[in-house]
Amino acid sequence: MFGQRFLVIYSGVLTAAFAVSMLAGLTKSPVATFDEINVHRIKVREPDGTLRMLISDSAKLPGVIVKGKEQPKVDRS
Repeated sequence: MFGQRFLVIYSGVLTAAFAVSMLAGLTKSPVATFDEINVHRIKVREPDGTLRMLISDSAKLPGVIVKGKEQPKVDRS
């Protein structure tokens, strides 16, 4: 009897903790603002994963992107 009561209380506490953590994660976070960011490459993707934009330094410059797929890099020298 004690074991069953313990499991009911334990599952209730875990359910409440899970609900609180999920609701805390749904709060809108403020927009981050930076004065300076140093990166080598930035990829902008649609929610479905389609690549829309790529910002890169010359060493990591990709080939031409057509319909979200990268074509082989062209030698530009």
